[in-house]
Amino acid sequence: MATPRADLEKMTAPKLRELAIAQFPNLTGVSGMKKEELVDAIVAEQVRQGLLPKEERQTQATVKMGAAQLKTSIRALKGDRKAALEAKDRAGLLGARLRIKRMKRRLRKLREAS
Repeated sequence: MATPRADLEKMTAPKLRELAIAQFPNLTGVSGMKKEELVDAIVAEQVRQGLLPKEERQTQATVKMGAAQLKTSIRALKGDRKAALEAKDRAGLLGARLRIKRMKRRLRKLREAS
């Protein structure tokens, strides 16, 4: 049975490791992964096995995202920024920078509110 990403993010890292080892024995390096890496690996494996649709794997930034989801999205955007920089794609680079800036601003507001 597939576990939604929101439920996975509420779990602790040791619980996520136990879940990954029990349900997905072909995942390697689970004991050395951080919590966000574990969540991403579990979701990716669920998508690979067909338990989750592909759309749920990548989440878009919304107002209801938590700090962990925002950080994950920022990391993904930094990868896009790096790819645009290497490809010398100025428009892609500026777009990625703008999205990163907006997400960081959202993250700061979220932290101030709590």
